[in-house]
Amino acid sequence: MKVLKFGGTSIQDGDRIRNVLGIIRRTMQDTPVIVVVSAIRKVTDLLLEAAVMASDGDVGYSKKLGEIETLHRELVEDLIETAGRKDVEEYLQAELSELGDVLHGVCLLHELSDKSSALIMSFGERFSAWIISSFLRQEGIEASYVDARNMIVTDSNHCDARVDMKASRKLIRAWFKGASGVPVVTGYIGAAPDGTATTLGRGGSDYTATIIGASVGVDKIEIWTDVDGFFSADPKRVRDAYALPFISYSEAMELSHSGAKVLHPYSVHPAMKAGIPISIRNSYNPDAEGTRIGMPEKSETVPERPVTGLSSINNVVLLNLSGSGMVGVPGIASRLFSCLAGHMINIIFISQASSEQSISLVINLAQAEKARRILEEEFAVEIAARQIESLTLRRHIAIIAVVGNDMSGHPGVSAHLFETLGKNGINVIAVAQGANEMNISFVVDSRDEDKALNCVHESFLLSRRTVHVFIAGTGTIAKSLIGQLRDHTYTLRKEMELDVVVSGMANTRMMVVKDGGIDLRNWEKALKPREDGKTIKNYIERIKARNLHNSIFVDCTASSDVAESYPDLLASNISIVTANKLGMAGSWALYETIRDAQHSSNARFLYETNVGAGLPIINTLNDLRNSGDKIIKIEGVLSGTLSYIFNELRKGEKFSDIVRQAKEAGYTEPDPREDLSGADFARKFLILGRELGYRLDYEDIECESLVPEHLRTDMSVDTFMEKLRSADAGYDEKIRKAAENDMTIAYAGEISEGKARISVKMLPLSNPVAGLNGTENMVVFTTDRYLDTPLVVKGPGAGGEVTAGGVFADILRIASYLI
Repeated sequence: MKVLKFGGTSIQDGDRIRNVLGIIRRTMQDTPVIVVVSAIRKVTDLLLEAAVMASDGDVGYSKKLGEIETLHRELVEDLIETAGRKDVEEYLQAELSELGDVLHGVCLLHELSDKSSALIMSFGERFSAWIISSFLRQEGIEASYVDARNMIVTDSNHCDARVDMKASRKLIRAWFKGASGVPVVTGYIGAAPDGTATTLGRGGSDYTATIIGASVGVDKIEIWTDVDGFFSADPKRVRDAYALPFISYSEAMELSHSGAKVLHPYSVHPAMKAGIPISIRNSYNPDAEGTRIGMPEKSETVPERPVTGLSSINNVVLLNLSGSGMVGVPGIASRLFSCLAGHMINIIFISQASSEQSISLVINLAQAEKARRILEEEFAVEIAARQIESLTLRRHIAIIAVVGNDMSGHPGVSAHLFETLGKNGINVIAVAQGANEMNISFVVDSRDEDKALNCVHESFLLSRRTVHVFIAGTGTIAKSLIGQLRDHTYTLRKEMELDVVVSGMANTRMMVVKDGGIDLRNWEKALKPREDGKTIKNYIERIKARNLHNSIFVDCTASSDVAESYPDLLASNISIVTANKLGMAGSWALYETIRDAQHSSNARFLYETNVGAGLPIINTLNDLRNSGDKIIKIEGVLSGTLSYIFNELRKGEKFSDIVRQAKEAGYTEPDPREDLSGADFARKFLILGRELGYRLDYEDIECESLVPEHLRTDMSVDTFMEKLRSADAGYDEKIRKAAENDMTIAYAGEISEGKARISVKMLPLSNPVAGLNGTENMVVFTTDRYLDTPLVVKGPGAGGEVTAGGVFADILRIASYLI
């Protein structure tokens, strides 16, 4: 025998009830069934709204009553054939009349007692069970209406009753002993010892199903709802949450009590005691396997993960009782809990430090002010004597529970959990863990609830790991980066189980922000004109408002305004990858502000491409320093454009012709004077100097400009290019003199003893720089360890693809840190 319970969404209209008929028929082919039903969707809410309006004396409750009547009459017209409709309509009319009388009495008295409330709320299930049982009989199934008030005995706490299992079991067994056909039982409701209606709490129809199933000793209990089962997390909050094929009884109880709404919190216990498996099925997708709750079967392969799933509760309040006078005083906790229990205030979460100076509790928002008031009265003497210094309420919080049987005895789970939260800048307000190690619950600001759920879900390999990338700039580097991200999506997912989701893009005119990710095949069409003042500040505010986990800001601009936003991003725990030199090569004040923000944040800040495009220059420098090596001198060429020009000069080409060729090949800026000035080279050396610990500003870099002095006036690019021929003779002479001494010339720099110099230098042919080709860059490190044979880093130093590749590598470095 099976118990089939159908929730409100499964019976919300005629089509859904016909679908339920199919499920019942298929099940009956193998075994007898007991059906338990909830009220149809919306009815419970309408009943509650009508009751509250009536208690306020608002005659508008009659409109709600009319909506309830319409919903059920339309359902009867859809399902019940004309010949059998009279009996159903007469029942509805009688019940609606009784409901109207109760609401009228509440309205007259302006009072809604728990007893009246429970009676009003019981009508939803009574209506649905009567209609469905009538429909089943019409369709040839021997069905009977069963009012659970006649078999489920509870205490007198009418609106959230506790079940007397012994008395209920006796009545249930007696009733079903002589029953035949398909009983259709009202879920959610029971009766107090005096016979008055009680309710089992919201979602209590699940509980009804397991009470009956355990009492009768069925083979299985199926909870039919509108989702595919128990999910690893709330799929509305965690995109990659998935239905769990199996969970244990204890895991189901922990997740239900901690906020998972798929199952009533008390439902598991009766089935667990009786050893009856529970199955969570989707009536909208009956072919889905769903989730089985119980003991693992021999044929079942259960994934060996310490964490099974996550759940959360929001709309709660943290109550904190603290004071030095609490230390070592017996009875404080006893009084606290007894006081709350005596006023029927449920405690969801408890945390106390070993110092005994404070006790933190989480309670429902609706009970918060009442709890504060009664505790202030209970501890009035201690508060007056300042033994208890404060009784505070903290609102806008959420509890997140990390649940798993295999967490017990599994070292490192807590460490991994809190490390993940820390890396995402999520502050943990309070923590609680039971000795069974199956549930770690922690309290966070409600703003961080989704962020925490997602990053923890990924960190325990419950879903593919994700980083959210927000790009500033849509120029050459950004376009190359987007292409690389698009082309490597499959590889990243397959080999690294990593999704790099581009969630935002912006330039000075256009913007798009999309949490789920922008289609990188059509990103240009996704961009929309900006209506926010076209400032970087507005874009960053949008990023911060999203508060997505594992967020990385990628700066592909050359904007000082964007660079100045780095401290704000880091303070918001958003990691940064930048190809923009104007941050680390900006003013010393900005440099220090960025560094301070970096040190006080858990976010990462990577700027490898600032110096060597795709070359690992900063990483190499830091590795040398961190390993204890002393860097004596740094030399090299850090401009792909100028490297190309001097490499071609050594081949005998004219200086002006080479500059023209470089411009046509796209190696220079549209105005080659920007490259020839050496400013970009100087900024790179400024960054390296600062990395070595020198306090340097841009003005401290001695940089020789390659723009002839007589051409440093205001003129067009074309005019400049034409007049540049006047410099050819001077370079021819330098090349000739160098050759006479078996040397060559290069535009190179050197940092040593706190000084940085960049100029045209005469170098021996044996110097590594003399062997450069094309746009290659090179840095030569002379250190204590690499004294006789300096360490050389050499490779491509120009081009959007190369720089974008370096940015891509930095994104992956941060991703590996975050997850």
